[in-house]
Amino acid sequence: MEFNVKKHFEIDPEDLKNPIVLIGWPGIALVGKLAIMTIRKSLKAEKFLSIEYYDFPAKAIVEKGKLHIPSAKVYYKKEENNDFFILTAKFQPQEAESVYDFSKQFCIEMEKITKGKIKMYISAGALVSDKINEIPKVHVCGTDLDLVNEFLKIENTALMEEGVIAGANGILPAWAGEKGFAPGICLLAETLPPLPMMNLDPQASKAIVNVLIKKFNLSVDFEELDKKIKEMENVFESIKRQADIFMKRRAEEDKGIDSYFR
Repeated sequence: MEFNVKKHFEIDPEDLKNPIVLIGWPGIALVGKLAIMTIRKSLKAEKFLSIEYYDFPAKAIVEKGKLHIPSAKVYYKKEENNDFFILTAKFQPQEAESVYDFSKQFCIEMEKITKGKIKMYISAGALVSDKINEIPKVHVCGTDLDLVNEFLKIENTALMEEGVIAGANGILPAWAGEKGFAPGICLLAETLPPLPMMNLDPQASKAIVNVLIKKFNLSVDFEELDKKIKEMENVFESIKRQADIFMKRRAEEDKGIDSYFR
């Protein structure tokens, strides 16, 4: 599959310090992507790579009137203890074969750019649950159990003992770890099953950001994320009020029905 990489500036691999790849593909309630984009914006990471891949959906993107071919973006920022490469996109590869192919080619590209210095690949996503805590827990799994246990020392985390992680959020870190590039970790925040009008779960995204803050000693601005949390709370309250009105009307209608059974 065609995998075209455009570099926007050069990086000297000799200057890299414990580089980490953060991955936030779009998925359920955009939990992972919103978390990773919050970190990107707070770090003011610069666009480093644009990746055209021919199994992204055939949907041209319009931004402020300008037409674009869909592509994945990698942003870069040097911090005190780590260099961060941040991968995100508007779409994931569509076919199963393409998810594997993108993962393979991306890992090879990052290996080449950094001369094999990547310390770990970390993807963020959602774990659907019908019952979640007031602060959503972040479930952790990975290809290196010693590294998983390091994350489990962080407050509000739990081990993901079994299950599946669909798409590139699962396959890319699994590929990186099992094929010898660097250990792969998945951070999955609890979220409710998708509801009408509830297309985001910023509270779950914030839980993932907090884990990454504590792990890598990052400074993150939560203003925009907290605003989205408030917006979603208002949407949820509106849905709840409408449901209460509906149930009240149904109860009143039922009272008016003359039935033998009481």
